[in-house]
Amino acid sequence: MRTDVSLARIAEVSGRSESTVSRVLRRAPGVSAEARRAVEVALRTLGVSGAEAAPSDRGIIAVVQAVVLGADVDAFESLFLEMVRRIYRVGRVALRVTTGPELESSATRLQEFGIVGAVVLGGQSAGPEAKRLAALNIPVMRVSNARHEGTGQIVLDATQGIDTAVRHLVHLGHRRIGIAVPEDSAAASRVAAYRRSMADLLHIPATRDQAPVAQAGPGILAGSQAAERLLQANCSAVISCSPAITFGVLESARRAGLDVPRDLSLLTVGEMPDADVVHPPLSQVTFDWSQLAQTAIGELERLIAGARTLPDYSVTPELVLRSSELPVRTR
Repeated sequence: MRTDVSLARIAEVSGRSESTVSRVLRRAPGVSAEARRAVEVALRTLGVSGAEAAPSDRGIIAVVQAVVLGADVDAFESLFLEMVRRIYRVGRVALRVTTGPELESSATRLQEFGIVGAVVLGGQSAGPEAKRLAALNIPVMRVSNARHEGTGQIVLDATQGIDTAVRHLVHLGHRRIGIAVPEDSAAASRVAAYRRSMADLLHIPATRDQAPVAQAGPGILAGSQAAERLLQANCSAVISCSPAITFGVLESARRAGLDVPRDLSLLTVGEMPDADVVHPPLSQVTFDWSQLAQTAIGELERLIAGARTLPDYSVTPELVLRSSELPVRTR
């Protein structure tokens, strides 16, 4: 039986709104027989029984993410899928919610919807939504790259991951190592960690010239522009801190006639969808998303049960080697 089916997917197949689907699954009064039949047919089509989809006494958990802008890549998609699987394993329903600068807040509507808790992934517009949900006394677990107050949280410690990336590239003989980071709340800490590692490992004052940094806005084009600045700085290796930047590096290298990894080594820090199937398969410093989702939902269940102490975790990523980096070439 499939159980990793979101409320939005059931609504899409049934042709009904998510609120109607929620009311059917919760066996709420006032729903037409026609709507109930449509939802039941959708559940059978998706291979999920009504009992598996939403036990009436367990409730709904919202998974909140910022809307992906333009041609950007969702850095939390793998974690979202793991969260959905974990939510259904504990007998609840997952409701996907997106936030954005032009989208109206859904916090009050979610409260009326009857959600029992929420997991908020990432920052940007998802951050204010996390605060609104907490203000409504809805239990919240937040997973992001920076530390925040007022909710349970799991902080993805990219700074330790950057140190791991720098150490690996230095071990391969690279001395001209650049980093490209997204313009977000974690940018300053990432850059500081990178410069600290460069100074400690190479015994140099990590100035802007000796430790090139490029920041990028959302989208692959912005990532490509950041990558071009690092290539102009004659970097033999690049550390990328977002999927869009990684794709930008690959595109910029191709346009410059450079081969990855023969001419330019590339190491990603954080999530990179399909890192093992792109060309070349990308080495990365990444997180155990399955374990992280298990911890987040377990702690959220504790908050739902009435725990008063807000959980506060910091997790570090691990190095996964593939084939996007090589020892530095002698020029």
